[in-house]
Amino acid sequence: MMNMLQACAPVAKSRPHDSMLVATMGAMFTFDMIEGPQGNAKGIPTLGGTAGLLIGFAAAKLVKAVSADDSQADKVRSRISSVPLMGGAACLGLGLALAQPDRAVVVVDGDASLMLELSGLATVARAKPRKFLHAVIHNGTQFTGLGNLTAPAAGFDFAGAARVAGYVHAERIDDAQVWEQRLPALLAMEGPVFVELGVDPVPARTKPGFVQDEMPDRQFERMGQEAVRLQSWLRGETV
Repeated sequence: MMNMLQACAPVAKSRPHDSMLVATMGAMFTFDMIEGPQGNAKGIPTLGGTAGLLIGFAAAKLVKAVSADDSQADKVRSRISSVPLMGGAACLGLGLALAQPDRAVVVVDGDASLMLELSGLATVARAKPRKFLHAVIHNGTQFTGLGNLTAPAAGFDFAGAARVAGYVHAERIDDAQVWEQRLPALLAMEGPVFVELGVDPVPARTKPGFVQDEMPDRQFERMGQEAVRLQSWLRGETV
């Protein structure tokens, strides 16, 4: 099994510069942590286990702290978060793929999220977007890294479901090195392509006495803000 950083960093490093990325909540927070001004997770170590995850996040904070340019506008403008649209990542990505058929679209979904809208697999398969890679983080939890609620996905074969739905190719990968090596080939395949990633949950932060801070407004506004930013990027507008 790989950790969350090992699941997301290869995407940041390897996806084409003109591609679009859709991420659900767990992946969204990870991309927030690791994406530098160029959006490629440069300089972020991807070691295994919980210790490797914490080391990687600490390194990401350091990279951002010493970066000469930490303005949000200069970071990746081609990413949009499917939050709070839980369950909608695949079809959000499909809409982008249909509107921009010559650009690759990468969707980094969550198991709890995808379980809410499994029918999205059939919708994507029927539309046959040819540059579409759909990855699901299968860690068995919802709100990973916070309360780690058990997701109703234990033992569920997401790759099998995608295959039956009609995806051109579907597979499961549990090893971080295999995922990193396999990703370029998956991106090059005629889509839609699906990969189920076996990922360890981020350690929970809740414990007796824990008090959750109120969610900032940006948590619920960012999807719209990112849509505007993405539209500007697609038009070739400079910031």
